[in-house]
Amino acid sequence: MSSEMTKEFATSVVVKALRANGKPKMIHSDMGSQYTSSLFEGTLQNAGIDHSYPRKGHPYDNARI
Repeated sequence: MSSEMTKEFATSVVVKALRANGKPKMIHSDMGSQYTSSLFEGTLQNAGIDHSYPRKGHPYDNARI
């Protein structure tokens, strides 16, 4: 838990989850700046994980997930 949602925090959670649980094929998030940062995207890309998020202005994209 953190009082701030930074790109470093969001990325650290993914790294910890990968170590503990293995690698998922895809991670879905919103389009917050922490999730669209080069740090977060690069971490997923280096791990071979696809990143899914809704298109801007299309909140119903999340319904499929």
